[in-house]
Amino acid sequence: MLKNHPTVEDFEGFLRSASGPGSAARDVRVLRHLLAECSSCRDQLQTMGWGGLRLNRLIRFPADRDEAGVAETAGPYDYSQAFAATEQALNAFFARGKQAENTPEELLAELSPLPQEEQARWVSAYSRFANPLLIQKLVAMSDAVRYENAARMLHLAHLARLAAEACTVSMAGSAPKLADLRALGWRQYANALRVSGRLPDAEEAFATAQRFCQAGTGDPLLRASLLGRLGSLRYFQRRFEEAIALADEVGRIYAELGDDHAAATNMVQKAIAQIYAGAPNAAVLTLNRALPLIDQGDPHLLLAACHNLIRCYIDMEQPEQALSLYFEARGLYQGFQDPLIALRTGWQEGQLLRDLGYLNAAETAFLRSRQGFLEMELLYEVALVSLDLSAVYVRSGETEKLRQAVAEMVPTFTSLGVDREALAALLQLQQANQQSRQAFELIRFLSTRLEQLPRRQPN
Repeated sequence: MLKNHPTVEDFEGFLRSASGPGSAARDVRVLRHLLAECSSCRDQLQTMGWGGLRLNRLIRFPADRDEAGVAETAGPYDYSQAFAATEQALNAFFARGKQAENTPEELLAELSPLPQEEQARWVSAYSRFANPLLIQKLVAMSDAVRYENAARMLHLAHLARLAAEACTVSMAGSAPKLADLRALGWRQYANALRVSGRLPDAEEAFATAQRFCQAGTGDPLLRASLLGRLGSLRYFQRRFEEAIALADEVGRIYAELGDDHAAATNMVQKAIAQIYAGAPNAAVLTLNRALPLIDQGDPHLLLAACHNLIRCYIDMEQPEQALSLYFEARGLYQGFQDPLIALRTGWQEGQLLRDLGYLNAAETAFLRSRQGFLEMELLYEVALVSLDLSAVYVRSGETEKLRQAVAEMVPTFTSLGVDREALAALLQLQQANQQSRQAFELIRFLSTRLEQLPRRQPN
């Protein structure tokens, strides 16, 4: 086996039988061949999704004499116990459950004609829906609609969680794999609750997902995805430092796994938290590290990185730099037919025009964006654009337009649930003198109060 490169089947067979009697010395040499000395075999494992560092997160053994606390001259080390633990971990991970009688597509076809409440009852009541492949399919379907339909995202995640709870060890293959499935279902359910604005419920669901993850196989990809989504919850809770710390932990996992694109996605999320934490300079560094790692097949992530980089330069009061980057990325913006992206682009363009002193053009851009957000019933965005528009009127000295804009903001702010102090600040803004310091301070105060509100949609 040492002379010939192992096949995919050889890899799994070797890992499953690593603790056989009298095989310790041979197994150490083979493992070194697979993970350290043979570049071809390392590439094969990487293709399978099993780089050496990923395996290292699943198994622990003293690979070198000095790590075992024994000098190399002290004689051979007995690796049997270490390989026994290795075999146990890998057996749990690779264990195959009982063959399901139905495919996920067949099960979904059964559910689709039913009302949502009935779908949930069937998934809980009938064992054929406790299918690991169905759970994974429901999670993927839920994730796919996260930007366009929060209610459907939550419903599909709820079904995935119910199916995972109903699943058994025999179906999953092992108790740790069952724990992984339940961690996956609860993770998706928790994230869907976050997107729907149910943050306290999301907090509880994430805690459950973490407990299952700790009891699982130790799969680093599952752990990274769970911590990444927990970081998004921390961001929505305005706990930015915790969100950044979680992003750092996720980043270390993806760096070890060599997954550049996942690392880039995590960096963009970290940068958003840094922006809202009031650290745009740090966010610029993070985004500039992310950009070279982004897969060109994911234009949404590339756009998010560029959009937030422009936002950084606006916050840093460098409108010329922001405008230059905006023109470079304009083709990327135009490549999307998504109306929400178009509205956000127009909003950002208005901010650039305002900061560069083109107040009439900025007013036009803000009015167009505000109307679009209003038609989509995105009141949070309506309120923020209205404040940007108010700043234009303060700068241009158009007192009557300012009063009208503030009057239109009052019902929006009330619907968002702002406190009395914020409503009082709105009334003060309506009476503020043109181009006064007080007016700009009131606008900044109101923007801060809005940013402290729970968010209902992902950034």
